[in-house]
Amino acid sequence: MPLLYVGWALSFLGALPLIVGGFLYVLKAPVMVKNMEHAGYSPAILPLFGVTKILIATLSLIPSTSFVGVILATGWMGGAISAHVRVKSQYVVQVIIPVLIWIGFGLRHQSAMHSLLGL
Repeated sequence: MPLLYVGWALSFLGALPLIVGGFLYVLKAPVMVKNMEHAGYSPAILPLFGVTKILIATLSLIPSTSFVGVILATGWMGGAISAHVRVKSQYVVQVIIPVLIWIGFGLRHQSAMHSLLGL
């Protein structure tokens, strides 16, 4: 049972940056506008990106949709890593977030992870 709590904590820890970043995108916070322009994206896309990030984080936290959310979070962060590599900026956080979400998922849904891993 304690692993379940650790799983929830890691899931929330991984989803929190997506949720906060999503709201900052929706609000078009100046730092987000600057970062998106640096990465080569138009600030006009910020609200759509923000809603998408919030949706992905939410899906990853709801038990019945968490598997889809984890996969979407992994894909989303892969795109973020690609954008950071293209403009030669650091991407450590973008690597850590899906790792936390996957570990959290695995601890919350151990039987599903065993099936996924063929154990």
